[in-house]
Amino acid sequence: MIVSREISTDIIVYLREKKEMPIADIAKTMDTSPNFIQFVINEKLILTTEHINTYLKNTNTHFWEFALEAIPLNHMSKKAKNRVLLCKRMAEYTNKKENEENP
Repeated sequence: MIVSREISTDIIVYLREKKEMPIADIAKTMDTSPNFIQFVINEKLILTTEHINTYLKNTNTHFWEFALEAIPLNHMSKKAKNRVLLCKRMAEYTNKKENEENP
């Protein structure tokens, strides 16, 4: 599956600015080349779900957490936004229950 150009840019900007990752580190965690990441920055290429999945696996991050941080909600489809927010609510509920059981 292909990721939109807008979301590809959102992700790279997030990783560079918020996570302060250099292009080489982004490329490494996505199992691609720095040249490919530069092409994404220059809006010549776009990310695939494989790049994102590799990043998530290499950083041990849940997709919904990453999506909430990296992608503005108005750039997601309504269906994707609802699923991400549902996962967030489920995680919050689970954490609340665990905290109640193990004070």
